[in-house]
Amino acid sequence: MLDVRERPVTFVARGQPAFRLEGILHQPVRTDGSLSAAVVLCHPQPASSDYRDPLTWLLARELAAQGIMALRFNFRGVGNSEGQQTDGRLEPLDVAGAIEFILSQPGVNRQKLCLVGHGFGAFIALSYGPYDPRIGTIVAISLPMYRVTSGFGARFDRPKLFITGEFDEVCPRHKLQPYIEQLPGPRGLKIVTGARHLMRGYEDVAASAIITYIRRWIALPEPGVTRT
Repeated sequence: MLDVRERPVTFVARGQPAFRLEGILHQPVRTDGSLSAAVVLCHPQPASSDYRDPLTWLLARELAAQGIMALRFNFRGVGNSEGQQTDGRLEPLDVAGAIEFILSQPGVNRQKLCLVGHGFGAFIALSYGPYDPRIGTIVAISLPMYRVTSGFGARFDRPKLFITGEFDEVCPRHKLQPYIEQLPGPRGLKIVTGARHLMRGYEDVAASAIITYIRRWIALPEPGVTRT
């Protein structure tokens, strides 16, 4: 485990007006000069959640302790982030700003960028992901299936992991699994036994599965690189 620095940050969302958003950057302290993979974390429903969501917070801390730089942030209109909530219409611009910010940090490996979203954040991650080739993988936790329309996410052909709770009424397995099966590219599904939509009381189990997946993905060769 590495030492971790946590610091409040602000950055600018893409688009106009350019709202300033607040976040917390979790930075592993490296002394060997190696680069850190990067993860941007998108919190659940803005009307009732923010970057202090227990699973979002735990993931950021544990990822950094494992040597992975993590940024959790508040969507527009949440906490001290400027602007107004738009129920998913403009929030992808917030993700774009978060990605620009974390990739500008010293010591980051720009070839290893992961986007993680929970609930509403998973919907935004999958909405934005196909349009940014820098994103190598997406982890979608408790994707709200009522938001999923025909063809949604089909353009993201890079690796992706879906996670839902055994008793998640918003992301039930019987709706999620058929959706995943028709997506292109590598994809996986993890069911957290006993958990509901927000993973309350099961944060450790969910975080462990996500971190294991991300570490395995990081270990894969970068595109165009052959390991001997």
